[in-house]
Amino acid sequence: MRWNDIYISGLGKYLPGAVMTAEQAVAEGLYDATENIANGIRAVRIAGPGEAPVEMAAAAARQAVARSGHRPEEFGLVLHAGLGHQGQDYWTPASYVQDHTVGGEGAAIEIRQGSNGGLAGLELAASYVAARPDVTAALVSTADSFHLPYFDRWKTDVQLVYGDGAGAVVLSSRTGFARLVATVSIGDGSFEPLYRGSDAWTPHPFASGKPIDLRARKRDHLLRTEDGYEGAVARMGRHMYEVIERVVAEAATTVGGIDWFVHANLGQTIAQWAFYDQFGIDRARTVYDWGRDLGHMGAGDQLIGFTHLVESGRLSPGDLVLTAGAGIGFMWTAAVLEIIEPPHWT
Repeated sequence: MRWNDIYISGLGKYLPGAVMTAEQAVAEGLYDATENIANGIRAVRIAGPGEAPVEMAAAAARQAVARSGHRPEEFGLVLHAGLGHQGQDYWTPASYVQDHTVGGEGAAIEIRQGSNGGLAGLELAASYVAARPDVTAALVSTADSFHLPYFDRWKTDVQLVYGDGAGAVVLSSRTGFARLVATVSIGDGSFEPLYRGSDAWTPHPFASGKPIDLRARKRDHLLRTEDGYEGAVARMGRHMYEVIERVVAEAATTVGGIDWFVHANLGQTIAQWAFYDQFGIDRARTVYDWGRDLGHMGAGDQLIGFTHLVESGRLSPGDLVLTAGAGIGFMWTAAVLEIIEPPHWT
């Protein structure tokens, strides 16, 4: 989808102050030394008491709203995306973010699209603003934190280390420092069992009393057929390739015409295979090395990374930024943005 008159007017992020390095985690027996070398993630931020995911999201959102210049009454939509527990069970975190940022009577909706939640929210918010002349602005927030005994940030998943943090973006039909040029999303529900595994349904969260084991769920699904692993990896690669090629075509450019690329904070072997080798992307034109000190922050890597890129002062008018991600389910989203002028808050 190519967009007309949809802008990015504000960005925000919140990163907890507490840090644990991968070296510390290995020394304390929390993290495998071999995986540490392969993944290349150096550290993560760890949320403490008083830093529930939605509180971090609201802090990032308030920063984005203040930077946007929009009045609270101009927001017709608040979307909130998170991968895990947001601070309370059986509850509406999107409404919390709305109440603690812009208030008002706009719609407040939660997105559960795993690690693709932030980019899915970006595309949905753009659709909402473009379709409703009475809505000037939309707010998208993301937040996640990962804690034992429910989730082991160092061991629950493979080729990923999970860090805590929040991001937010304001989309506008009126003004902004960047223009949303194009977005593309692709879904493939046949990958749904990959994160569900073969276990029976559970009657309530944390039913086993043990940390979530995503490694076992993936293994159970992929080993059902002889070529399960190789086939899944090949199809996932094709979907990522397709979503990126389609979005740059919608934006009337090529991957070679992109100035900056923002992707999730993955293990470096995945990043190398999925992006740098496949597309010839220059790692120096990403924020990946900065992200190695944060880990994978659930739904928010791309929004947080883009915020950091803008805050770094490295962007110039006319620069094209490509961001892409994938989330369990599976769903892939890519977006191209064009910098109009660096925002005043940099």
